[in-house]
Amino acid sequence: MEKIKKFIYIIPFLLYMTFFFLYGLYYVFMTSLGYNRILSNSCFTLHYYRDVLHSKEFYESLIYTIKINSIAAFLAFILTIIVIFLVFLSKRKGYFYTKFFQKVIEAPVFVPYLVSAYGILLLLMRRGVISNFLLKIGIISSMDEFPILTNDHQGIGIILTYVWKALPFMTMMSLPVVFRIDKKWDSLGKIYNLSNAAFFKKIVFPLVFPTLSISFFIVLTYLFAAFETPYILGVTHPRVLSVLVFDTYTKGNLDLRGKIMVMNILISSISLLFGGIMCLALKFFTKFQEREW
Repeated sequence: MEKIKKFIYIIPFLLYMTFFFLYGLYYVFMTSLGYNRILSNSCFTLHYYRDVLHSKEFYESLIYTIKINSIAAFLAFILTIIVIFLVFLSKRKGYFYTKFFQKVIEAPVFVPYLVSAYGILLLLMRRGVISNFLLKIGIISSMDEFPILTNDHQGIGIILTYVWKALPFMTMMSLPVVFRIDKKWDSLGKIYNLSNAAFFKKIVFPLVFPTLSISFFIVLTYLFAAFETPYILGVTHPRVLSVLVFDTYTKGNLDLRGKIMVMNILISSISLLFGGIMCLALKFFTKFQEREW
């Protein structure tokens, strides 16, 4: 009876969300097919799909988005392995207070992407905090000697922000596995006289790898549709897909509305593809973990 009451309480919320979510999907899909009440010549057409799929600008943005996100996710993946190894060593040798180190690493998770992007901008732009500091202590003689790290064509500022945010997330996901491994397999390592590095390579890393791989795909899926960071730290060309959609939308041309909806559908489809890969990886690694544990 109590469960039925709880379900009844959330029915208005579910109806509200379902209506707007489904209507949003319906509007996007129908507009992409040419049905838009605002336009006088509203009719079925695949013209918008052809326009987007033959657009050089779309493919440039798609490649740029995949490149930036892949580099950031891969760097975060590598750095997470290094952090996990340091935590593992610290736990065994007592180099530093492990819980405090863990909290410091995980702290950026609670900082919004918008704030993170502004923070990176203030720190790394040519007249930012770091360049001013280097100028004052005499390492550089003018601001022009400081490299361009934000609003650059290579997306260095975007990548740094993504890594700063993704690293603590991956660490949070993986560390519980590390603590669990240490308790269960420590005696086995002593029997085979494994060094710390060998223990990490042969036992810790293979068991952390499934969780780490799933975290990698979660990050990749999220970054694909991220908007704030590339909008603040990116350039006008090339642009990531989410910024391209926003810029096209703000032009205010109603004839471009169908093209925008097609790009939204393609972005959602690619994100769903990453999500599908993540689910398959989760299913595969769950079996693997059950066998290992």
